[in-house]
Amino acid sequence: MRILNLSAALLIGFLSVGFVTVAQENHDHMKGMAAPTKQTEKMPAKSALKPAQGASVKIVSPKAGQVIKGESVPLEFKLTKGKIGEHVHAYIDGEMAGMFKGAKGTLNGIKPGQHTLELRVTTGDHNTELDAADKVTFTTK
Repeated sequence: MRILNLSAALLIGFLSVGFVTVAQENHDHMKGMAAPTKQTEKMPAKSALKPAQGASVKIVSPKAGQVIKGESVPLEFKLTKGKIGEHVHAYIDGEMAGMFKGAKGTLNGIKPGQHTLELRVTTGDHNTELDAADKVTFTTK
């Protein structure tokens, strides 16, 4: 348990140096998941995606066009893992913002303005993103 909490603290600390911090409802999502290796990771090109093999993701919140007060954006999504999906990578404006295994979390530190959130289903190795994604544009004030 101590190692799991340390891993969670390191990832959250790492992400707070970058664009956003990530808060999850529980820390079980960290078990077996490596932290990103660089501060800002760009979203891979669509041509680099692997077949979805039954995986899908649908963003429930934030809703398209939603205006959110403050820098904390509640995130909720529906994930179908399919044959090889394991979790989702979250991108804000094309930059890696976090990883989510559970269906809820919070993106913190989102600056005021219009943003595009994209979730992509990813395999357990973090290097293989599937052609299973959902995108929404929202505004923070």
